[in-house]
Amino acid sequence: MVDLLTTAADGGKSLIDASDRLILYVEIARLFGALGYHRKAAFFSRQVAQLYLQQENRFAAISAMQVLAMTTKAYRVQSRASIENTSSKVS
Repeated sequence: MVDLLTTAADGGKSLIDASDRLILYVEIARLFGALGYHRKAAFFSRQVAQLYLQQENRFAAISAMQVLAMTTKAYRVQSRASIENTSSKVS
């Protein structure tokens, strides 16, 4: 299944325009996440964010930030606020 999804993503790079590629990467990220491949899902979510940013409008930028925020757990990235909340609970 992983190979099939990866092949679909590779084939999608050259065959379709950016809006179709956006939809393809969203679905691939969703499927990888459902299968438990969270880092692969995060990678494709980053691809989605990059495609949003190429649209160069405010709403696309907001969407890109929302997509990137969803990937922080897979990459073990924390905001300063969550670090401060964690350290205050420990003290």
